[in-house]
Amino acid sequence: MNRDEKIILIRNAVETLGYFSEQIAAEMRRCGFDVCFLDYDALFETLGSLPYFVRTGRTWLVTFNFIGVSGEEIFVGEDGRYLWESYGIQCLNILVDHPFYFHSRLKEMLPWVTVFCVDREHAAYIRRFYPGVEVHFLPLAGNMPLEEACFRQSDAQSADERVRDLKSVLASYMARRYDLVFTANYVPLEGISQKIERLDPEYQAFYRGILSDLAGNPAQSVDAVMERHLTTELGALPYDEKRAAMAGMAVLDLYLRSYFRGEIIGMLAAAGVKIHVFGADWEKLACRKPENIIKNGGQTDSAACLAAIRDARISLNLMPWFKDGAHDRIFTSMLQKTVALTDDSRYLREEFSDGEELVFFSLSEREKLPDLIFGLLSEPERAVRIAENGYYAARGRHTWRQRTRRLLAEIVKQTP
Repeated sequence: MNRDEKIILIRNAVETLGYFSEQIAAEMRRCGFDVCFLDYDALFETLGSLPYFVRTGRTWLVTFNFIGVSGEEIFVGEDGRYLWESYGIQCLNILVDHPFYFHSRLKEMLPWVTVFCVDREHAAYIRRFYPGVEVHFLPLAGNMPLEEACFRQSDAQSADERVRDLKSVLASYMARRYDLVFTANYVPLEGISQKIERLDPEYQAFYRGILSDLAGNPAQSVDAVMERHLTTELGALPYDEKRAAMAGMAVLDLYLRSYFRGEIIGMLAAAGVKIHVFGADWEKLACRKPENIIKNGGQTDSAACLAAIRDARISLNLMPWFKDGAHDRIFTSMLQKTVALTDDSRYLREEFSDGEELVFFSLSEREKLPDLIFGLLSEPERAVRIAENGYYAARGRHTWRQRTRRLLAEIVKQTP
């Protein structure tokens, strides 16, 4: 590929997604590509410089969750076309949430947009319900401080060397400030429940049935359970009606995320596990022994979350109901030589072995989690071994370097 391709990314629309974009930009620049950011905090100014940056047919927009291609007026010309189309810009769009959140965009998909999903089930969902959309699987990656985002791959140690170094790293591991951290916001269930309670009684009962099914067997995919309940209630539905119905039930996905987040953190606190939380609204979680939930400010940005994980011995992750993908918290934790403790997925089980590079727990057997945490804290040499193994596994396969290379492969394919 010639190095005259141009890459456009977006910052300050959604903080987390902007941080991912910065990680991608670091690798793009390292590979010799010219990168331009559209800054939502200075959109008119940065957009005004775009005509001087774009090279027609050689420019790509890399974005997340349809930011920039969601019908925003500023990106649409008087002729009704996106300026990306007018400039001949192709778009690589990474969806970090379930596709049913983007039903209105996917059903009228633009032919110059390629979609990537962070869960293989999400990609399969799009292939099934939106067959005209080009979609690929691209898992999330681990974040590093931006000044370290392009670390060298050549200094990896052999397994024997890592074993010899365990004692030397044990002291620094034990000197970390936090035993256990969780870096995420809490969304009180009351606000989500109100959306369900506004529905007619029969719809409320229908929704509660789906929630009960998923809470009782959390290994299930949310869309599979939705579809099963729809079929039981209404019989066979045409695909367009079924996908629209599931998009209308996205609130159930939000409810489940919040329910299990509060359930797990509250249970740990009640069991005497002290957990440092970095995120908003944790004071709103009602639980026994709330003093064990140690709050570290409110809304926290990605850099601060990364710093907290780097100063912790164990980093807890709860999946946003990804059953065949991964969350960036897992890989970010591993890259900080912190033990990643997470519920599992089929993809994660293929990539890692429990107790070797990370530690899995089951949502169905969450009562075992406190003992699992106490065990790791009481055996620091075992924890350090897992953290070191996890670091090298993530460094070799799960950084934004590897994900960016996959995006570059797509650019190569699309380059005329």
